[in-house]
Amino acid sequence: MNRKIIFFILIGIVVVAGIFFIINNVANKSALPPQLVISEEEWDFGQVESNAKPTHNFILTNEGRKTLYIDRVRVSCGCIKTKLSTDEIPSGKSVELLVTFDTSGYEGNISKIVYIKTNDEKEPEKKIMVTVDVEHLTKPKIKVSKGLWELGLISEGDIRIFKGEIENIGDADLIVNDLVIFDNIEHNFNLPLIILPHDKFEFILTYDSTGHRIGEVKESIRYNCNDPKNKTQSILISGYIKEREISGIGILPEEVILKYDFTSEEEASGKFILKSLGDRELNIVSISSSVDYISPLYSNLKLKPKTEEELPVIVSKNKAQDILEEDETTEYIYLTIALPVKISK
Repeated sequence: MNRKIIFFILIGIVVVAGIFFIINNVANKSALPPQLVISEEEWDFGQVESNAKPTHNFILTNEGRKTLYIDRVRVSCGCIKTKLSTDEIPSGKSVELLVTFDTSGYEGNISKIVYIKTNDEKEPEKKIMVTVDVEHLTKPKIKVSKGLWELGLISEGDIRIFKGEIENIGDADLIVNDLVIFDNIEHNFNLPLIILPHDKFEFILTYDSTGHRIGEVKESIRYNCNDPKNKTQSILISGYIKEREISGIGILPEEVILKYDFTSEEEASGKFILKSLGDRELNIVSISSSVDYISPLYSNLKLKPKTEEELPVIVSKNKAQDILEEDETTEYIYLTIALPVKISK
């Protein structure tokens, strides 16, 4: 074989190898899976005014050889809105993802995340972090000391007083401009109520159970204010109203009859039974007699609700002998009862 033939054979082998290489390379490229590339995986909107809604377009490119399918775009907060022109990206093509950051109610440096799920085999879910610095906006901020009023067990006609504080811990005037309250309650709200920054208002509520139905109490007081995050506030009221029982004092017998025997060494004695008929303690602050020879055993007495106490009465023989010559005489025991009068402002 001469050199010329060998040369042509070698040339042929090189050409055939090159053709196989090109075909294989093209085949491999055409088999490349879809690949998502994002123009920016982090984006800082910078400083914006309060309640601003800055936007940015992110470019999503498919650098694979097969069509990229976007299954889902989700966000870490409802303040982020997204808009995608299409969910299919052919090989080598791009689409725009519009991201809007609603800063309403925020201040300071805030970061949120956008998640993009695709059929990219190497990285099926990618993230975009967006950051914004929101300027401070002066606003009121309400703080209430008490939100629950427990009446407990009360009788029909009882009156209860509830006190609390509304504080403005913000840096703008707090305005309470509406109040929903039911008829059994009096209040000291003078609407519109304006509370200056870092100031307080003491509210006083007076509940009169007169006329309210017997049974469980479940009510609420609602008022509105200009705090952008807490526009409506409530005070819950719970308890139970029972029928008022008869109040007062029962005395048995209505009179004590004493048989006095001057020949006996023993002094004559008898007793009254005093009973509290109501559901409050009765305070008998003074017990006395109309004459000095009749002595009640106690000078004062406290009767607990629904209880009874004996009140012995003794006739002094030495003091009564000269006076009690008649067949019969009537004297009296005096009871002075303390009745409470509550005064409030």
